[in-house]
Amino acid sequence: MRPEEGHRPPVPLQRAPEAAAGFGATAEAAAARAPSEARAIGALYPCALSDATEHSLSELAHDLVKAWGDRQLTVLELEDRIAQAAEKAPTPDPQIQRLRELIARVKAEYEVVTRSEEQRVREAGGLHVIGTERHESRRVDNQLRGRAGRQGDPGSTRFFLSLEDNLLRIFGGDRVAGLMNAFRVEEDMPIESGMLTRSLEGAQKKVETYYYDIRKQVFEYDEVMNNQRKAVYAERRRVLEGRELKAQVIGYGERTIDDIVEAYVNPELPPEEWDLDRLVAKAKEFIYLLEDLIPEQLSGLGVDELKAFLQEQMRNAYDIKEGQIEAQRPGLMREAERFFILQQIDTLWREHLQSMDALRESVGLRGYGQKDPLIEYKNEGYDMFLEMMTQMRRNVIYSMFMFQPAPAAAGAAV
Repeated sequence: MRPEEGHRPPVPLQRAPEAAAGFGATAEAAAARAPSEARAIGALYPCALSDATEHSLSELAHDLVKAWGDRQLTVLELEDRIAQAAEKAPTPDPQIQRLRELIARVKAEYEVVTRSEEQRVREAGGLHVIGTERHESRRVDNQLRGRAGRQGDPGSTRFFLSLEDNLLRIFGGDRVAGLMNAFRVEEDMPIESGMLTRSLEGAQKKVETYYYDIRKQVFEYDEVMNNQRKAVYAERRRVLEGRELKAQVIGYGERTIDDIVEAYVNPELPPEEWDLDRLVAKAKEFIYLLEDLIPEQLSGLGVDELKAFLQEQMRNAYDIKEGQIEAQRPGLMREAERFFILQQIDTLWREHLQSMDALRESVGLRGYGQKDPLIEYKNEGYDMFLEMMTQMRRNVIYSMFMFQPAPAAAGAAV
């Protein structure tokens, strides 16, 4: 292929030679190679500081290096001291006081420029903001207008929209577009109509109502979990503080006995038809120390008397178990109670959270059956929470009675 007529190959530009060492570079070259970030930050300031203030800042920098050390502070520590200097609270640190005085001097010099610029902006009519899209929330649009006015200062806002924007396209933009086509309006002709503005505000109201209902529903779902979380954490806090652990475990045992009696004894049936054999077997399953208990001991007792008798047997068995454990090492029983309760609470609570998440995802389908998903979530969530607490109590009682600490190692022979 032949090159086109008049074509010349590109010639690489010659780079200016750089000095081998930093001392050979001129001030102009150093300024030209200044980091772009530093130049950008410097352009943010309203004006250059006076020579006296610059000199005072330089002296303060040297003094702070001597007092605080060269690169001895972490970034967080340095930011904390700068934040203290920016506050007005009294401080005994002389460096912070000097830094606070210089910050006030710099602010005073900047305010001279900013106040004059503010006056010019006001005289020009304030800040005018042009928006290219309306937000689906009126609150965001109002915030934009408020920022355009600079909190009460003069200003104005103007929105230029398109009929193809999402908000207009979903809520009535096609009708307006069809009306414009019917009148053969050019595409680039601006349209300013009160009907269009009202249609847009109506669309924003619909979107806001939709999201408000979603947030309200999310809050109500979260409130169910929050109430359960408070109950679980209160139980856990009481265990961590070690307040009456024995009484707490005995309470678990008494409620477990009540559940066993209610499961195997039907008050509506005559006592002769009660299944006392299975009742005694289930009690022994949780409390193996009741191995001498026989169904004949329970015959002739009512429901309340059965509960009271078995609870008394459980308390006696727990005292025997405590004596066995404490004989190996004093205080071991309280440690075991704390360990088993916390273990069961943490394990079952994590499983319960996963079950509640699954319930929340599936309960929405109940709406097709003319049922309120939130009511269904509350009812089933409450039943699942009671089941979790019941399971926790039963596991703790079973673990406490089955707990067998390893015997202490025999002393080494001399």
